[in-house]
Amino acid sequence: MEQVMKHYGNAILAVIVLLALGAILVAALSSNGYVATEFRTALTGFFSSMNKLT
Repeated sequence: MEQVMKHYGNAILAVIVLLALGAILVAALSSNGYVATEFRTALTGFFSSMNKLT
C-alpha cells in the first residue's frame, strides 16, 4: 500500500481535487444556485436592454 501511494499518490490527489471542483461547480450552477440566478438576471437584463434599442 505504501508503494502504491508513493507511486500514484499525486495522481490520486489530483483526481480527488478535480472531483471536488466538479461538485462545487455543479452545486453553483444548479437551477436554484446563486451563480445560476445571477447569470439568468444578467441575461434577462441584457436582452431587455437590447429590445429597448429597437
